[in-house]
Amino acid sequence: MKQTLTLEIPEDIYQALQKEAAKTGKPLEQLALDWLSQQARRGRVEALRPFFGAWQMTPQERSRIEKMLDEERHLEENPV
Repeated sequence: MKQTLTLEIPEDIYQALQKEAAKTGKPLEQLALDWLSQQARRGRVEALRPFFGAWQMTPQERSRIEKMLDEERHLEENPV
C-alpha cells in the first residue's frame, strides 16, 4: 500500500535534490523516495551490527555482509 507524505524541507536540501535530478534525469520525487528507502534499509543493517561476529560465518556469508556494509558506507559518503 502506498502512502502520501508532504514535507517542508530547507532550501539547501531542495536545491541539492534539484541539482541531482538535473544530473541524473530522475524526477525530484523519485530521488527523495530513493534517499528515504536507503535510510530505511541502513537502519535495518545497523540494527544487526551488535550481532556481527556472534556466530561462525562461511566465507560467502562474510563476503555478502562486507558487501552490504561497503554499500552502506558508500551511501553515507555520497548522499543525494
